[in-house]
Amino acid sequence: MKIYREFVLILPFPWYNYNHSMVKRILYSILVVTGLCLVTAGVISYGRGYRFDFKQKTISPTGILSVASYPEGASILVDGKLLSASNASLSLDPNWYDVKVEKTGYQSWNKRVKIQGEVVTKVDALLLPTSPSLRALTVTGVTSPTLSPSTTRLAYIVPEEESTSSANLPPRRGVWIMDLRNSALGGNPQPRQVYLSPEGLDLSGGEILWSPDEKQLLFLVKKLSGQKETVISALQISLDGGSIPVEVGRIYPTIISQWETMRKEQEDILLTGIPITVAQTLKNGASTIHFSPDETKIFYQATGSATIERVIDPPLIGSNSTEETRTLTPKNYYIYDVKEEKNFALTDGKSFPNPSSLFWYTDSKHIVMIEKDTISIIDYDGLNKRAVFQGSFENGYVFPWSSGGKLVILTRLTKSSPFPTLYEIDLR
Repeated sequence: MKIYREFVLILPFPWYNYNHSMVKRILYSILVVTGLCLVTAGVISYGRGYRFDFKQKTISPTGILSVASYPEGASILVDGKLLSASNASLSLDPNWYDVKVEKTGYQSWNKRVKIQGEVVTKVDALLLPTSPSLRALTVTGVTSPTLSPSTTRLAYIVPEEESTSSANLPPRRGVWIMDLRNSALGGNPQPRQVYLSPEGLDLSGGEILWSPDEKQLLFLVKKLSGQKETVISALQISLDGGSIPVEVGRIYPTIISQWETMRKEQEDILLTGIPITVAQTLKNGASTIHFSPDETKIFYQATGSATIERVIDPPLIGSNSTEETRTLTPKNYYIYDVKEEKNFALTDGKSFPNPSSLFWYTDSKHIVMIEKDTISIIDYDGLNKRAVFQGSFENGYVFPWSSGGKLVILTRLTKSSPFPTLYEIDLR
């Protein structure tokens, strides 16, 4: 018994102290790991939009409204309440909200947006100035401006009447090209002459055609005899700078046909990147197919009744909440969003009988609309149509500035001017 007592009294104490310290360390480690897990779970839940509702005393999911505007620093109003300034991310309960983005000196932007729990809904608001500035791009009058397929260059004709009369300066008559991109120093690049026409040649009926690869121009000089228009000269102009223009009067129809084939092949290649059923519908029931500059959306005009088959069902969460139109009406215009697999009605064919009156703005999110004495920009989903220019301009001669933030128009600021001039509309 004595031995047992000694064993109990002597041996357990070191053993007991050792295990007590170990237990404390284990418990401490468990508490730390548990705390880290709780903090991590809280951060993840917060990032996913979960918030504590003090009224209901529950944790409920919220959605994130991410608002970006150009320019930045605009007021963000949700259901009429000022919540923040762009760019910003706002936590909102799942619901429908009226979002308004406004800035002094700019036209406001409005949209009804659906917020879903644990989902980030993005909003990009292009704010257009109420009084955009106007600046001349050319010092002479021009005719027949023609945009390149990539929308980065503009070819135009300077008629002989606008040619330089001074012996110290080279004559300006002929064909010119202007880059629609800002120079390295931020200014506008200088146009360059690619063809000097013979003195005395009437260029008033001239027409310019671009090759699909933008390496050549076809310059057609036409003459009107009564009701008949005749091509009296057809020049193929190489843009490499080292070749002399070649007269192709006899074969220019063949060249045009070859270029059209090349253009169609390029379009077919782009269509292979979208769902087969949608591509087939567009090939059979649409015309005037134009991809956006970033190739993520398609602008087209329906030629017959059809239905755009849904490929992604249900729709992607957080995608554009504007109501779709997947049943096509002949002659109406639509936008198909390749990334979100959505189809939006843009406008009707009666309002815009000429498809060339509608074209992509450079940001791939808006369409430029040309009406009589009015130029407007509308969101690709058919919302927020706003006028950016109201006044006299040559209808059909409106072009996007490739670097963004501008449009180019052909207009006369004075009625006494014999020929119109190219001007830029600054939308920044």
